[in-house]
Amino acid sequence: MNAYVPARLDGASLVHLWRRHPWWLASLGAHAVLVASLVTAGPVRVAVKRDDGVRVQVAQSLARTAQRQMGRELRAMEAIRDALAQSAGDVVGEGGDGAGKPQATDPAARAQALARQIDAVREKTRAMEMARLLNIPEAEARRRVRMEAARRPGATPPTHLQPEAQVAQLLQQAKDALAQRRAELLAQRHGVPLTPPVEGPHGAKGDKSGARTANTGGVGPGNGKTGGQGARNGRTGGGGVHDSASLGSTVDALATGLAMGPPGAITDSSIDMSSTSFSDTRRFGAYVKPPPVDAASVRGGRGRTIGAGGPYANRIFLDTWYVIGPFEGAGYDSQNTIYPPERGVDLDAVYFGKNDLPVRWTFQQDAHYPSVPLPRAENAVYYAWTEVTVDRDMDLWVWIGGDDDTKLWFNDRLVWLSGASLDKPWYRQAFHTLDGMDTLNLTEGQRKLHFKQGRNSILLKLYNGIDLMFYSVVLSR
Repeated sequence: MNAYVPARLDGASLVHLWRRHPWWLASLGAHAVLVASLVTAGPVRVAVKRDDGVRVQVAQSLARTAQRQMGRELRAMEAIRDALAQSAGDVVGEGGDGAGKPQATDPAARAQALARQIDAVREKTRAMEMARLLNIPEAEARRRVRMEAARRPGATPPTHLQPEAQVAQLLQQAKDALAQRRAELLAQRHGVPLTPPVEGPHGAKGDKSGARTANTGGVGPGNGKTGGQGARNGRTGGGGVHDSASLGSTVDALATGLAMGPPGAITDSSIDMSSTSFSDTRRFGAYVKPPPVDAASVRGGRGRTIGAGGPYANRIFLDTWYVIGPFEGAGYDSQNTIYPPERGVDLDAVYFGKNDLPVRWTFQQDAHYPSVPLPRAENAVYYAWTEVTVDRDMDLWVWIGGDDDTKLWFNDRLVWLSGASLDKPWYRQAFHTLDGMDTLNLTEGQRKLHFKQGRNSILLKLYNGIDLMFYSVVLSR
């Protein structure tokens, strides 16, 4: 028996193999070259091309978001202008530079025109205030105001900034003007507190009756001149056609809507996380139970239509949303960190989210209560947007809850900010095992809001620290 001798692939053998199978060897070599090119250059080029495409989409989305934000800011400036004009007794929307002219299409130019209109109204209100306090004719007061303005260095329009920054800066100046006018009207309405005089051996020095601490905006004794020129022209001061309370109502309402006054129930604090590694260990305050609900009377439903065409129910779980996320969280400060959806909802937008992965708005209709955004991530931020349709104007209670923290805007107005330090029931027990599931009542608090006939928008922000998460929005009468 001959011993087995393994074949050797030497030069002569390769020549013999090439002569017998030339096409097979050529095909094998071509495939080897193709595989090598894909391993080296191919995937890198494809990845770069795909990444460039996403970057273009994100850039376009951010540009559209900026346009939406500037549109909201311009509408806020218009509202401030109209409120200031109303407080001066003018017809809303009239007066000022550019009134009655075609509006500029460029947002920055439009903001500058509105700023000039606001300055013109402020000049008038400053003159009214000076006339009231100094008891001089309003024409003289306006002359003095203009002289003071001429002596002051003029404010340079922020034309060197990008349009988005220009509009934001001019809006802030408009808010400052609104806050100043509000302070003036409050002083007229409630009086300016004066430093109490030093008491001598015979009582208060210089003013025994204390009359000088009275409301400077009201009608004084005798001839009613305490209100100054404003009282005589019927615009400010007591006894006029428009008193400071009526003139300031729009200013007050607008300042509250713009979150310029004391925010009250929506106030929350942020906690600085100094640790380099993320943790969500909280110092809990009071234990918060959901508001009571009579389980026997609950007639639950789901949807986002109230009235004709909606569910026959007295508690309605909003189960249909567009959701985007996760975005990279900022720990406890996530509530105060502004992500693109807060600047304007664009359902076609693409942004970079957590781990620099692209995130898009996705339609989500929840089969079970409550709502849980997907995909789940820790130290992450999500946004959910929906519209509620009502068949007529009505006031509804909005019941809000979330794990961990939530923030809610109703028709672009911030109405809810959850307490980050509260001890919630679902921190002690998994939310899906709680009794509130049966009554749609995983709730931290309520807001009674006015829904206008037609569509009303709701934008909810959810921050999840660790472990389970959900959000709940329920409507009731």
